[in-house]
Amino acid sequence: MSHRAPVRAADADIDKRVALKLAASAAHRQDVASSSRDNAIRFAADNGASKEEIALATELEESAVERILGRPVS
Repeated sequence: MSHRAPVRAADADIDKRVALKLAASAAHRQDVASSSRDNAIRFAADNGASKEEIALATELEESAVERILGRPVS
């Protein structure tokens, strides 16, 4: 039989804040990774790679490559 201490409201608030920080950090890392990928795709296109070649190299659909190439650089 396991006995767990009751969770205090303050502990729950701390857990929530930690979870939100982790979520925000993961979202930021994903943004950075996506930005890096998009820049590499643009670089490949600028250096003569076709959308099909880029799609094969990145394992993305050609339409996704086209969308990335059509987006303004931020």
